[in-house]
Amino acid sequence: MTRTFTLIIALFISGIAFGQKTDSALLKQSDIYYFKNNGRLVPVRDSADYVRVISPPDSSDRNLFIVRDFYMNGRPRLVGKSIIPNYYLKRQGTFIEYFQNGHRRSIINYEKGDVTGDETWYYPNGKLYYISHYDKDKRNKIVSEARDSTGKVLADSGKGNWIVYDRDFKKITGQGPINNGVEDGEWKGIAFDSVKYVCLYKDGKATAGTSYMPSGKVIQFTQGEIEPVPIGGMGKFYEYIGRNVHYPKVAKQNGVQGKVFVTFVIEKDGRLVDARILRGIGSGCDEEAIKVIRAAAPWNPGYQFGVPVRVQYTVPLSFKLQRDNY
Repeated sequence: MTRTFTLIIALFISGIAFGQKTDSALLKQSDIYYFKNNGRLVPVRDSADYVRVISPPDSSDRNLFIVRDFYMNGRPRLVGKSIIPNYYLKRQGTFIEYFQNGHRRSIINYEKGDVTGDETWYYPNGKLYYISHYDKDKRNKIVSEARDSTGKVLADSGKGNWIVYDRDFKKITGQGPINNGVEDGEWKGIAFDSVKYVCLYKDGKATAGTSYMPSGKVIQFTQGEIEPVPIGGMGKFYEYIGRNVHYPKVAKQNGVQGKVFVTFVIEKDGRLVDARILRGIGSGCDEEAIKVIRAAAPWNPGYQFGVPVRVQYTVPLSFKLQRDNY
């Protein structure tokens, strides 16, 4: 980082360090990562949209690492705590996210990485957007209250209407009735790449719908979202990795072990492309991991509203030495 940017982060740490060590000492003990707005980790500051600083636990809870995200102008983006000191967080307790204007974006509570209790979301103007919680059994977001940007109540006690915006609140991605906190009835919206859709929901599940492509093509669908999966399932994919990853000789000799994080994209036709290292451990392990991932077989692609989409994945590959390897 540049000296100026380091000082900006240090000043923000000073303001919310809860009595920890001095700014410079704390910053030296912290791990710093760079991200794009879509959550993709990038190697350098110049290509980042925000910065994540993970600092050692403080005296209030010595088992939780302090997480702070900052926009590139130094303003706070996120604050919370994690069970593990890695950019791939395992969230614990309350996380507060902020818009660039300083207003809160959301307040969400976590228990060992899972959302627990209510989520509260806000508009950029500071007014309440909606309150929800995640139902693990239904695997769905349950909305209890929703409002428009002026404060008008659209849904109460899980019944009424809900408007879904993109992250920047620049366009409506979906709107329609809800009942018992989930979509129920006809929803309309604009998805990725200006694809318009009409979808019928029953108890939060898409039952039928039509997508209208900008080209004029019309697509019928019966599922709202289908995640990409390896042909044969994730089990087969990890079996493939286990069979084909070979521990580099140099890594064995130097006692190097750990996890290599590899990111890649599943294309609209299922091809696995753009594989690269997010975080490596060196000594040949990174090269071995990327070689195996790049040689993997195609997947079944992902779909949204009947249209194939590109989906980014990140997987960890473990390199762990056995006693007889020393």
